[in-house]
Amino acid sequence: MRNQILNFIRLNVSVLSILLGFLLFLGIQQFDSQHELHAQPLSESGTNDKVVILNFDDNRLSQFTQVKPILDKYGFKATFYVVCKYLDNKKGYMNWTELETLYKEGHDIGSHTMNHANLSDSSKKSLEYQIGRSKECLQEHGINATSFAYPFDKGSDNKPYTKNAKLNYANKYSIRGWSHDLSRRENSYDDSALYDRFIQVVNSQSEYNKNGTIKAIPIIIYHRAGDKLVDDYNTDLDLFDKEMKYLHNGNFTVLTISDLGYDEKSNSLYIK
Repeated sequence: MRNQILNFIRLNVSVLSILLGFLLFLGIQQFDSQHELHAQPLSESGTNDKVVILNFDDNRLSQFTQVKPILDKYGFKATFYVVCKYLDNKKGYMNWTELETLYKEGHDIGSHTMNHANLSDSSKKSLEYQIGRSKECLQEHGINATSFAYPFDKGSDNKPYTKNAKLNYANKYSIRGWSHDLSRRENSYDDSALYDRFIQVVNSQSEYNKNGTIKAIPIIIYHRAGDKLVDDYNTDLDLFDKEMKYLHNGNFTVLTISDLGYDEKSNSLYIK
């Protein structure tokens, strides 16, 4: 169980050890408890200067029935973070057949705990269950999850070091993204304003990525899409299609979290 926990890349959308803002910086090293940052030049082949990662949290059914057809339309793959006990058990959420279809079609599947638990101040036993067991749960269905997302943005602020001065699960490889739905709620954006903000976010990498060398990647996080019962924490499908069209027509390379690797020698992330 312990080895499975340590094999995850940890994801959260609030407090990070190696990132600034909503950009994932490649080739960044972490050295000590003061989080001193050192950048290394990285040259990544196979992409242009514009790269983005799309994440979807909570395995809502609308992500399969409404989001997936739009992703298919533009030829994009995404990372879906799933709550194991929601599958086959909760109305309005995917079942195992739908999740396995995503995986077989090339989408990346990550864990989002067993039951969407808040991991703040959790016991070791609870963490082993929520993190390690959720990986096992997916493995039992032939899905190899290599990353984990914190629910409620909670857990990354747990003590970063154990008593023997080793990094714990909370921030070993933490990654930050921009929550599309939360941005709407916090800023009272209408679709036009949210689209403008989306364009700003995905183009924020331009000052870092030059001549095919990728040093920064925006990560966009969605929760609800096309859910009619929620207005302030939801992405309208027409808006989502418009955003994907912008990426497609702008020749963005769309990656998944599983396209990232970790170099233990340099303590840095890179595109595989």
